[in-house]
Amino acid sequence: MAEKSMSSELQAKKFTFMGECKVPRFVNRLLFPGEKIAFALKAYRDIGVFTDKRVLIINYRYLSGKSVEYYTYLYKNIITYSLATPGYGIDLDSDIVFRLINREVVHFQIEKGHNLDRFLYLIYDLVSAVINNHELHEGVFKKGLTAKENNEQFFD
Repeated sequence: MAEKSMSSELQAKKFTFMGECKVPRFVNRLLFPGEKIAFALKAYRDIGVFTDKRVLIINYRYLSGKSVEYYTYLYKNIITYSLATPGYGIDLDSDIVFRLINREVVHFQIEKGHNLDRFLYLIYDLVSAVINNHELHEGVFKKGLTAKENNEQFFD
C-alpha cells in the first residue's frame, strides 16, 4: 500500500509489503532489455518487483483497480540507503529506506514473515552491487539463465 507523507524538506513515499508473490504477465513489457527479476512482494493489491536494476512498484488505485500508477526507483539514483532488521516485542517489521538524488525518500517496510531476512539482504545486495559496482553474491540469480528464462519463473 502506498502512503505519501510530507516533511518540511523531503517528500517521502512508504510501501508496506506482506510477502512474496507472482508477477502479472504484462509486467514483462515494462522491463528493460536484459533486466532480471530477483523477487516480487505483494502489498494487498499492489506489487513491488525487485530486479537487478531497480524497484518497480505497481500501485492499483481506487476500488476498481483499473487505474494503475507505476513507480520506478533506479538503484543508480540512490545516494544513501539504510536497513533495519526486526526487533523483539513490538517492532517485528523490517525497513529499508532509500534517499534518492532528487531528494525523494522511499521507505519499504516488510512485515514479519519466514523469509524476511532473505528479502532484506537480497535488496541490500542488489542495491550495493549497482552503487558500488560489484558482482552480486552467488545465489541471487541462477547461473546460465538468460533474463527471459530467469523471469519466466516469476510470472503467473
